[in-house]
Amino acid sequence: MKSRRLFIFIPFLIVLLILAGWAGLHSYVQSNTFRDWLSRRVSRSIHAEGKFEPLTWEGSTFHSAGFSASGGPRSKLRSLHVTNISAHINWGQLLKGVLAIDLVTVDKLDAVVGKYHGPIPPRVDTHQPPHPSSRLPVELQVERLYVDSANLHWQSTTGETGEFTNAKLTAARTGPDQWDVRAVGGTARHATYPPLLVDHVQASVGQGSVSILDAKTSVAGGGEIAITGKISTENQLSARLIFDFSGLGLNAIVPAEWRIGGKASGHLTYTGDFNRFEHGEVAGSVNIAGATLDMTNVFPTLRKLAKFGGLNDVRIDSIETDLKYKEQRLELSKLHAASQDQIRVEGSGMAAPDRLDADLVVGLSPKILGWIPGAEEKVFVDQRDGLRWTKVTISGSPSRPKEDLTQRLIAAFKDKMNKEFNGDTKDAFKSLLDMFH
Repeated sequence: MKSRRLFIFIPFLIVLLILAGWAGLHSYVQSNTFRDWLSRRVSRSIHAEGKFEPLTWEGSTFHSAGFSASGGPRSKLRSLHVTNISAHINWGQLLKGVLAIDLVTVDKLDAVVGKYHGPIPPRVDTHQPPHPSSRLPVELQVERLYVDSANLHWQSTTGETGEFTNAKLTAARTGPDQWDVRAVGGTARHATYPPLLVDHVQASVGQGSVSILDAKTSVAGGGEIAITGKISTENQLSARLIFDFSGLGLNAIVPAEWRIGGKASGHLTYTGDFNRFEHGEVAGSVNIAGATLDMTNVFPTLRKLAKFGGLNDVRIDSIETDLKYKEQRLELSKLHAASQDQIRVEGSGMAAPDRLDADLVVGLSPKILGWIPGAEEKVFVDQRDGLRWTKVTISGSPSRPKEDLTQRLIAAFKDKMNKEFNGDTKDAFKSLLDMFH
């Protein structure tokens, strides 16, 4: 009889303990102690010090007016402000020691990231006992997140600022410290670069990196950009991003002093540290259709030659080139540029703020060269693709370029005059010679 009663009592006691534990946990999560515990757990996961505003409850859902946090010297996160938070708890997971939040919704999120600029204090071991709430045997686990307006701000070590604002953000947990994130809409800006209008960004976010799987953006001046790549979030914000673009209006994205227009398409790769964005390297290929590049800054003679050949101007209307840019040094290779099928320029070169070097071959139509005695016989001696070609060397600086074409044309012209005409006729051609000066 006693054994039977004991057999009945033990299951009853187990159930009673389970219910008591359930009631205790249920009561705990609705207390201020739980708010402190939740603040600590979230702060630990984002490597910052933060705190929730008071929580209110409606059944399985709690609400908070906000959460604010500040990053420490060793954190990439400088500050975080979240407003109007709602979260739904899956109570069934509590008995497993997991506080599972099915869905968190947020009205607005503002985050500032970047390198800490102040002195980094030394690590200090205070040997303080852990806070009582930090020893609770409960794991926090968020499954999904939705932000109605997400805003990210950053600053480089040189003071350049950027932001990605007004995006709708959804995130789904795919594993420990691993999330699939999708942002829709918004505008991205950095320093003086033109703003990008974001269609969507699909990314995988892990503990030490962000992988951009698919991003589509457009530029206000016209054109679209697709972006993929990876950004490290550990010691440095090192990145390798790939840009495929088409139809970009150059008037909106390049400095006015470059004096170049048209629509650009191509493939570029950026490699560098986002903390020092301006020191990164850009490499790839570019094709410019409908270009309006004035070549007479480098070849002042070409404008005069073109006018004699019946052309109103010398503006390159198509450009193809491979390029590499780093530390204000631009290298061009496999350059192909053309103007109205009358002028072509091919070769490679380098431009820096105080230096300009290029080895080119220039092709002109016989229509243009026919006005310059001696040009075809002495200078443009090669024939290809219906044009006459010669090698040209560029030197000097972007503000004061030098080329060897003009002097060679003058020498050829003088030689022609000396051989074929007398002194009286030479004077008649003096005005033609003056145009080269």
